[in-house]
Amino acid sequence: MSGAAPVLQVADLNVYYGGIHALKGVSLEVRAGELVTLIGCNGAGKTTTLNAISGSLKPRSGTIGFKGERIDGAPAHQIVRKGLALCPEGRRIFPNLTVDENLDLGAYIRDDRKAVLEDREKMRETFPILRERARQLAGTLSGGEQQMLAIARALMSRPRVLMLDEPSLGLAPKLVERIFEVLAGLKAQHVTILLVEQNARQALSVADRGYVLETGRIVKTGPAKDLADDPDVKKAYLGG
Repeated sequence: MSGAAPVLQVADLNVYYGGIHALKGVSLEVRAGELVTLIGCNGAGKTTTLNAISGSLKPRSGTIGFKGERIDGAPAHQIVRKGLALCPEGRRIFPNLTVDENLDLGAYIRDDRKAVLEDREKMRETFPILRERARQLAGTLSGGEQQMLAIARALMSRPRVLMLDEPSLGLAPKLVERIFEVLAGLKAQHVTILLVEQNARQALSVADRGYVLETGRIVKTGPAKDLADDPDVKKAYLGG
């Protein structure tokens, strides 16, 4: 993907929570068709980065470019309409709506009803459990099933970039494997993904490139394989 144009570019981003400097000059880019991962410990600023990009947090300074247009400071709903979707940590599905109703809400910005129904069918093919549970209330699904629904719901907006925040958090090992199989499948379909994930080993195994974030700063970047082989990364994040 080295020749592909960046679809998302973040430059020198600074974000504060009151007096706390949470992001300190963060710069990153995601090219069309890439899966890029952002790894780091709890509190490093990973979720803050995604929230700033998605418009739910306003940066103090720096720029966010999406498809060649600046979006820093734009409201979140406008950013979604431009083609940037966030699947947040904790899933945040609508528990009192059915699986199908959750999927339809993912496409609320679209008015091409026939194509929406086609995409819903694609989601059922990608996540077969969603077909089985189509009329079930989303709140009655298991954690892993809810995570698959959350990813599918985000994909229903047909995003140019899908941002995923800790998709494997709190899941049993077998379900973690399934989530990463899904991510590998999306990558094979050339879905552009920015992945925040505490499971660094799994994240680097599926990513093209990665960024390591420590206390609000990017401290390393490179091809995912190089980061996985880096002694410092191994020691800090891979248990070796």
